[in-house]
Amino acid sequence: AMIESMVGKSETMASLREARFDFERDYLQRLLRLTQGNVTHAARAAKRNRTEFYKLMQRHAIDPSQF
Repeated sequence: AMIESMVGKSETMASLREARFDFERDYLQRLLRLTQGNVTHAARAAKRNRTEFYKLMQRHAIDPSQF
């Protein structure tokens, strides 16, 4: 099929849900690295409130003290 020729037969595409989840996790980790684990600053940079940011970190099992 068309998609197979675009990505190569041995490669499989992640579902959109998986791709979003991976992007979100990587994005949160990058923000926390940039802010050295400061959740308030990371949440502000993401334009989210701290409560929502904590929920996102919990969903991805991210501990801000690791940064």
